Amino acid sequence: MSNHSNKFHLNYIEYMNISKYLVTGFCSFMCASAIYAQKVMIGNYEFPKDKAKYYGELEGGKPNGKGKTTFVNGDTYEGEYEKGKRQGYGVYMFTDGEKYEGNWHQDHQHGKGVYYFANNNKYDGLWYIDYQQGFGTMYYYNGDKYTGDWYQDKRQGQGRYTWANGIYYDGNWKDDKKSGKGVYDWRDGSIYEGDMDNDMRNGQGKYTYANGDFYTGSWKDDMMHGKGIYRFKNGDVYEGDYQNGERTGQGIFTYTDKRKYVGQFKNGLMDGFGTYTWPDGSKYEGYWVEDKEHGRGKFTGANGDVYDGEWAGGEMNGEGVLRLSDGTKFKGHFKNGMKNGKGVEESADGTRFEGSFFDDQRDGSFVEKDRNGNVIRKGIYNRGRLMGQ
Repeated sequence: MSNHSNKFHLNYIEYMNISKYLVTGFCSFMCASAIYAQKVMIGNYEFPKDKAKYYGELEGGKPNGKGKTTFVNGDTYEGEYEKGKRQGYGVYMFTDGEKYEGNWHQDHQHGKGVYYFANNNKYDGLWYIDYQQGFGTMYYYNGDKYTGDWYQDKRQGQGRYTWANGIYYDGNWKDDKKSGKGVYDWRDGSIYEGDMDNDMRNGQGKYTYANGDFYTGSWKDDMMHGKGIYRFKNGDVYEGDYQNGERTGQGIFTYTDKRKYVGQFKNGLMDGFGTYTWPDGSKYEGYWVEDKEHGRGKFTGANGDVYDGEWAGGEMNGEGVLRLSDGTKFKGHFKNGMKNGKGVEESADGTRFEGSFFDDQRDGSFVEKDRNGNVIRKGIYNRGRLMGQ
């Protein structure tokens, strides 16, 4: 047999083998298609539990594939089914106008989806068994927006809420409320960085005011409460206790011009016992009421003058002792910062004047004695003028 004949014979055998395989494959495909066609059909179905009506693809007599369900209350679902359950992608329309479009699993909103609320809010994010859960964004009808973590329809975890006017909070959330570490920015220069709880500043935090002042310390229910430091833009500093947003308790107030107060405060004012010092070395130690010396106190001037006694309204008022740097001493009654009423004035040489005063002037009967107690003279003064002896 020639080489040409051999080649022809071999080609004929290969052709027959290929044909046999093609026929076999075609038959298998046709058989599978026929079986699938027998399984999947288009038809109607009524869910036995809620009497909802379904029309679409069926397999084994149940919804499987794509279809549409109309519920007794008028709600509709159009999308994918698997073994009689909503599963895959689908759109559910509620009779009140709300709508969900996204993934389903075993009849539940589950996976990625978008929900349109009746009040025009819109949620775009993850779902877990019908709950907004995972990462998602809520677009509120008034222009506000929240992007972050959710748990069972509530803001929980890390997230950022931005109001329509630009103000934002970026931080931790719990049960739909700001809770944990966060940053609150009012967009006018006011910023809070610190702990939050129940939607309010609670714990430790720093608040920077729009005017440049800032406070670092403890907070309670949105107010400075506990220990803290307040630094004013002009350089003044307060360090101490706060109650309900006011300086109350023990504290230190240091002024830029070197004045300093160490003591008690009440409602933002010096109130209670405290020491106030001036740059020239003058000092007041005693009681205060509403930023004024009031009660028992001692003032020591830079020139050496000392007053130890009662105060009222920021001035010497009541009984006290005044010692001047030249050695003069007065013990008696004061009113509005001046000697008024009965008193004894003693000079550096020991001479004593015992009498009355009116606005720092000798007034009324008096007796003057030397250092040994001997009477030098007696008489009457009228507003500083000696009337007689």
